[in-house]
Amino acid sequence: MIISLKREELLDLQISLKKEYLLTNGKGGFCSSTIHDCHTRKYHGLLNLPVEGSGKLFNFLSKLELTALINEKEFHLSSNKFPGVYDPTGHKYAESFEYDLFPVTKYKIGEATISKAILMPEGEESVLVKYHLESSEQEISFRAIPLLAYRDIHSLSKQNMDIKPRTYFENNGFKINPYNGLPALFIQSSSPSIFYPSPKWWFNFEYLKERNRGYDYQEDLFVPGVFEFNLKPGEKIVFRASLQPANSDINKEWTKELKRLSFYKKKFDTDKEPLRTIKTHAGQFLVEQNNQMGIIAGYHWFQEWGRDSLISLAGITLCRNDFNSAFKILESFCGYEQNGLLPNMMNETGAHAYNTVDTPLLYFRSVQQFLAYGGDRKKVIKKLLPLMKKIVSAILENKNQLMQLGGDGLIYCGSDSENLTWMDAVVDGNPVTPRSGAPIEINALWYNSIKFLLNDFSQQLDDDLKHQLTDKGEQFERSFEQAFWNEDDACFFDLKNDGNPRASFIRPNQLFAMALPYTCISHEHALKSLETIKQHLLTPYGLRSLSPRNPFYRGEYKGDHKSRDEAYHQGMVWPWLIGIYVDALLKYAKSKAEVKKVVKKQFHELWDIHLKQYGLNHISELFRPNPPYVAKACIAQAWSEAELIRVLSMLKI
Repeated sequence: MIISLKREELLDLQISLKKEYLLTNGKGGFCSSTIHDCHTRKYHGLLNLPVEGSGKLFNFLSKLELTALINEKEFHLSSNKFPGVYDPTGHKYAESFEYDLFPVTKYKIGEATISKAILMPEGEESVLVKYHLESSEQEISFRAIPLLAYRDIHSLSKQNMDIKPRTYFENNGFKINPYNGLPALFIQSSSPSIFYPSPKWWFNFEYLKERNRGYDYQEDLFVPGVFEFNLKPGEKIVFRASLQPANSDINKEWTKELKRLSFYKKKFDTDKEPLRTIKTHAGQFLVEQNNQMGIIAGYHWFQEWGRDSLISLAGITLCRNDFNSAFKILESFCGYEQNGLLPNMMNETGAHAYNTVDTPLLYFRSVQQFLAYGGDRKKVIKKLLPLMKKIVSAILENKNQLMQLGGDGLIYCGSDSENLTWMDAVVDGNPVTPRSGAPIEINALWYNSIKFLLNDFSQQLDDDLKHQLTDKGEQFERSFEQAFWNEDDACFFDLKNDGNPRASFIRPNQLFAMALPYTCISHEHALKSLETIKQHLLTPYGLRSLSPRNPFYRGEYKGDHKSRDEAYHQGMVWPWLIGIYVDALLKYAKSKAEVKKVVKKQFHELWDIHLKQYGLNHISELFRPNPPYVAKACIAQAWSEAELIRVLSMLKI
């Protein structure tokens, strides 16, 4: 899907500065900004890359400012926000913006047309920016000014005395190594240019998204010097910023990446829109680092999360016919298991966080999907089944430190001071949504895991394990509906905990109890629960995390970190829940055609409108739960897109 914007839309900063592009390199690095390259977040930058051994991403190159000199006049083609003013206002020269797989902006100055395009080559620690003088009555001189941040993406740069400002000449460019412990940066051009070292600081860039989020929002950026070059009509120049020097023709690097993107896009030509676009851009969540495949949970601030990776696996890999990546991701978890637990957050330094009860049980669901989509069963038995046995054995033997198996066959976990499920927001050290007891989705996943092992791998289980699982499954079946059915609200309790008033809250977690492949609820209760969910939780952009009638319901997601976390799972709409909701519809509806009709009518705004609004060609993490349903949090969330891909693929929308 090609997104095109004309001059009128580009001039309106209230609209255009909300639209953001994203490029990635498949190695954990990214390039992103607004369509004017006027940064509104500290996460915006031309070159954001992980630094090996640190477990962190660093913003090396924030911007490249371009100025055209025509008839002794300067025309600044960049835009920046400073206190009380936008300066310069290069957006007023923007004639058009186009985004398919990379951004292209055209500027008009009198008779001259200048285009700017940006690529981030796959597998490289580089970004390429191409300027093309498409038409002009004369040769034009240009200045390009690099602005360096050189800091962790979560922090901001300030003028300091630690910086080493010296630059070293490279072919058509320079090298700089401004801080100890961080790699050097090379910036070079594809054709002749002159770099004039002139180190200075530019002060007080303002990032309005950070101000609204309650964070420090002013930054100082370092200018090592200025490039000068000339272009004749029709000529182009490509600037390359990288952690390695250019060892080949930079123009060839551009052409190579352009060809790769063209070939990559054709992989999904048989899909129709919007599935083609969402599948194409969903590849940006896949990363390969340290010889392991992973899924980035969301841009711009999340890294690899176990829970998110497993929920996202089917949509990001299997639905995109990428079984190799799917298996590599599943296999990577085998090295992380500890007493039946899998990490929620993975870190390159080894500081993994084992603080979730759903991740190990979601693992079974992902393997289940891998096989359902046609994955290699022999490889699963050889490589993945041992891990699944370890997980259930730890629970059965009470070795799992976070889960306890009750005499009723149900899984119990947590306390009032812990958040162990996906509703994990914490404020001032206290869980916002304490769910101690027996959370319904954890138990639904547990039962699904038991039945999956018994029905799909019976011959590979020893008699003792088979007997234990059978016994616990039968206990579960006798207990579940009695424990969870909420007659007053005609739905399922969120928790089994007689002392917790939150147990009766109407939340979407109950969908797992009716939608997973193996469930043990009555058809009547499923239909009643779906109707209650429809009345309380359904919106055009996903499902609310809490019923609006609840006294804890929050209808806004704004303000500082504390205010946002207090609302995170207390009503906010989560698009990823569309997946499990549609699974439930398909399980109990009269026909697939009926479900397809319902889904197209209910959720079409996600692809008809939202793909063009914020993170271009991506699906956001959250939405406001009341009209207008404004997108919130991450501009591109893996499980949001993955589950939408899965739904659109299932229903052939």
